[in-house]
Amino acid sequence: MNISIRGWLLQGWKYFLLTRWISVLFSSLFVVVGAAIYWLLVSYDLGLITYPFLSGFLIIAPVLATGFQRVARMLNKGQSPRFRDLVLGISEGTPGIWFLILILFVCYLIWVTDAIVIYGMYFGVNAIPINLELLTDDNLRSQLFSYLVFAGIMGFVLAFMGFAVSVFSIPLILHQRKNFVSAVHTSVTTVFRNKLLMMRWALTLAILVMTTLVIALPLLVIVLPVTGYASYAAYVELLEAG
Repeated sequence: MNISIRGWLLQGWKYFLLTRWISVLFSSLFVVVGAAIYWLLVSYDLGLITYPFLSGFLIIAPVLATGFQRVARMLNKGQSPRFRDLVLGISEGTPGIWFLILILFVCYLIWVTDAIVIYGMYFGVNAIPINLELLTDDNLRSQLFSYLVFAGIMGFVLAFMGFAVSVFSIPLILHQRKNFVSAVHTSVTTVFRNKLLMMRWALTLAILVMTTLVIALPLLVIVLPVTGYASYAAYVELLEAG
């Protein structure tokens, strides 16, 4: 892992420890919603549909970081943030933030719709429960592998596009009051100017978030704020310190 990325995560962890109670409470709201959706899908034997919902989460995750961006800036200035600062983080933005959120949510809806179509290509309209038969049945195993790979590639492409557009544009709009076009342009050019670093950063975020979503959903109450605060550290190092 690149030293800068390690430093961003350490800074994110430091900010989390300073705000652990309000950060956990705020993140818990999203964990509860995610758990409810997962339970609903599994109860109807649609567990495989959770895959695009989980991978698509990476497209809209930057939107959730707006509150963490505000709190991180306050901590950087020596101020004491409260829970309301996490909730009101998005209200700091100009209309550009809302337009960016709209774009990301449209991308997310496109991705989920395409993923459901892909699911239908391999499994039809049948509900496929998650059990050992998926691995023991040769036909189902082959379909499952193709579905996960094909959907995963599409999800990665859309998620990286969303990452490039939003990773720095959100803090630029929030902290520097940049307009939408200028913020997105700066974000995309910064990502491609630091291609290897940003690919490692995107991969790090994807691994942390996806592993947590798949293996230990409750830990998202920690991973979400840590990565949110770390994103602020990345912004400061690349666009403010520079």
